[in-house]
Parts: sequence; structure tokens; C-alpha cells
Amino acid sequence: MKKQNLLLCSLIFLLIFTSIGCVTNDDYSVDRVSNDRVLNDDSSELTIEVYNATLKKTAILNLDNGYSAKILDINRKEEWIWISFRKDGEEYSTQTISLDQTYNVKDQNDQNVVYSIHVDKIYDNSFVVELTYIVRPEILFEVIPIEKIESEVKFKLNRDTITANYTWEYDNQEFWIKFEYNKDAYEAYSQRSRYRDFDHFVTDPYDDELISQITTQLTNLANRGGYGNNEIPYIAMGFVQALPYISDSASAGYDEYPRYPFETLYHGGGDCEDSSILLAAILYDMGYGVALIELPEHMAVGVKGDENIHGNYYEYEGTKYYYLETTNSGWDVGEIPDEHSEADAIITPIYSGYPELRMEFTGSSKRDNYYTYVDLNIELENVGSASAEDVTIYTYLETTDDGMVWDQIESDIISSIGVDESITYTVSNLKAPVGEWYRVGILAGSANSNTEYIYSDWVTA
Repeated sequence: MKKQNLLLCSLIFLLIFTSIGCVTNDDYSVDRVSNDRVLNDDSSELTIEVYNATLKKTAILNLDNGYSAKILDINRKEEWIWISFRKDGEEYSTQTISLDQTYNVKDQNDQNVVYSIHVDKIYDNSFVVELTYIVRPEILFEVIPIEKIESEVKFKLNRDTITANYTWEYDNQEFWIKFEYNKDAYEAYSQRSRYRDFDHFVTDPYDDELISQITTQLTNLANRGGYGNNEIPYIAMGFVQALPYISDSASAGYDEYPRYPFETLYHGGGDCEDSSILLAAILYDMGYGVALIELPEHMAVGVKGDENIHGNYYEYEGTKYYYLETTNSGWDVGEIPDEHSEADAIITPIYSGYPELRMEFTGSSKRDNYYTYVDLNIELENVGSASAEDVTIYTYLETTDDGMVWDQIESDIISSIGVDESITYTVSNLKAPVGEWYRVGILAGSANSNTEYIYSDWVTA
């Protein structure tokens, strides 16, 4: 049994921006009050609705156009509340507001004040708070994601590592992060099998730490730049879309060579498969529903959405996956290039990792006056993204009658085969009568994986 161990990269991230922070419970009451009371409002010519609300801890106050606010905590002793601001169910900011303080809540792009909240009273039990709030006309404004722009990737070669600096723009602001990769880790990746389903490249466990750190740093960059949680996926999209297109033939010498996220970042770019795998891995780690969309000679990402998203989508088992192009800047969710708009697609939703068994074998035979005896050498590898548990291998000499065999052997249970781990299993003296037709059939399965079945040509014993 052999197992390939990867020297996973150590990552260094440098940040450049600064943050705002942002979540149903019907435990609240709302009363409308006179328009005569205005909370620090500068636009006296506008008619603004003023309301009172009594809210319990964890209650959500629903406002117009998908905006809402949730009471996260109430502290009577120190006289403050902690509140989460949300748009379409997604938190984009949090704020601590003191008793008798008014706070102007802006939209998720930090552009317009959409409502204001004043803390009137905190009850002695610290479970209930009274608020006054006004809803402003700007709450009806739509926040449109701003086009992603250019990127630059610079490399510095060190003795044992490569340092890559990635720079890209979003909303006319520059983002950059810095990664340091171990060269030995890249060499280990280059030895890994490409003969596996595409979704395993997305959920590859050896990339988990890398992807988790990327999503954390993109989130920190967004918060430090004053962006809400709803814009973090757009910033991630901008990062991946802005990576240079690098063909497989140029970077690997093969026409089709899907890459793991580590490899795409190490090279500073990739083709449509590589960038789709990378972006799907990042969005999946962020908690979004995603799928890979395979088109003729092309690949993209599908983002799970509902009727609130506009644009082109593919429906798979009742779920809409909105098209997202990954190979160039400026593409928005639901926007598909004309050359792919009518093409048939294979949709592969991304779920948690699972094992995938691959098998090959060699054999030899000898005979006496009555039987041919077959010896087999079987190589079984797990090319999936999770360990295969309780694996059993069945070997047969099959007859020409369906379901009938001349001989068979069942292996002992193999407790576990890890990701990229392979085992060698030998079988001796399977026998078939001289002069009869037979073929070798081998089946391998586990408690949590697919069943892999391979067979030889028909021969005469």
C-alpha cells in the first residue's frame, strides 16, 4: 500500500483595507408615530415615516425593499444594544448603539442612508428594547454590483518557495494579497491523477486549508474596505475572473489538464476549467450553493439562486444555477457569452467530498489437462475527495451465461483507503475448465463509494 503525502503550502496574506460589520423571530411590536418627530434628519422637505418598535433579544425588524435589522444583544448595565443590518436575508454590517444614540444605517455599498435607529429605552431585564426608527426614500434604491476590472500577478523566485502577488480592482478600489508556495508541494500535486470527476478538484481535501484561508482573507479585505457580506462573493468573482488565461498546453504540455486550486494559484492563472474549479471552491467554502457547468469545449460556474436574481440559468433537479463566466473580467451573475447561450450543458452540483475508486489489473495464466489457472495483480486507487471505508474486492472468472461464474474470490474488508491512496491486491489460481470461454471480471466497492467494475476480453481456457 502506498500513499502520497502532500507538502501543503504555507500562505502569507497581506491586506490593504478597513471594516464595517451584519441576521426569524416575531418577538416585536411596531407603532407608527407622528411625522413631527425627526431623528437628526437634514432633508426637511421630504415626508419621512417615523415608527416605534419594542423588540426582544434576537428579534428581527423587517423594513422595506429587503432590509431588516436583528437585535443580537442587549446590555442594560452598560446601556447599549448590538444590532445586525441585513439586505435580502444576508448580513452586511453590525453596530453597537448606546442608549439615546441615533445611528444612520447605510446601504450595503455604504453610499446612501436608508433608515435611522434611535435607542429609546432598555428594560431592566436586558431582554427588551424600545426603538424609534425612520425609513428614508433611499431605501428603495437598488445597489448594483460594480464591474470588476484588471489584475496583475507578479512572482518572486526563492530557494524553496515562490511568492505570488495578486492585484485586482473592484468598485474602483485596488485589492491585493500575497501568497508564498512551497515548490515541493507543487511537485507533489503534479504527480496526482487527473483521471477523476471534476467536482473532486473543487472539494479536494488537500486544498481545504488553502481555500479556507483565501475566503477568510477575501472576507477581511471586503470588511476593511467597507463592503458588506453580500459583496464578498463579487470580490471573489473579480479576483478569479481577473486571473490571466493560461492554456493547458502552455502550462502543462497537455491539451486537457484540469488543475487543483493550488496549481492554478501557483501558476497565476489557468483555462476555463481551472478558473471554474477555483471559483467554485471559494464560493462553496463561503457557504454558497454552486455547480460546475460543462459546455462543449468550455466550463463555467453555476450559482444557486431564486427569482430575485435575473439572467441565464440552468435548472437541475428543481434548483436554478445562474451562469457565471470565470475566464475574463466584467461578467456578472446570469450573463452568458453568446457563443454558449444555446449549448447543451452538464450540471454537476458541488456537495461534500466523496470517494471515487479507479482500478486496473494485469494477469497471467497456466493450465493442466483439466483447468486454466489465472493469477491477477490488481491496483485500486481512491481518486475521490474523501476516504473510502470498508472496501471489498470481488474477482470472477465469468461464463458466457449472464450472472454465472466459473470461479470467484472475495477479499477481506479493507478498512480504509485515503484520498490518492492506492493498494495492490493479488489473486492466485482462479480456475476455468479447459476449452471453455471465460473473461476476468473485477468489482470493487465500499460502504460510502461508487462500485467500480472492470473486465477483460473473452478468451478460451
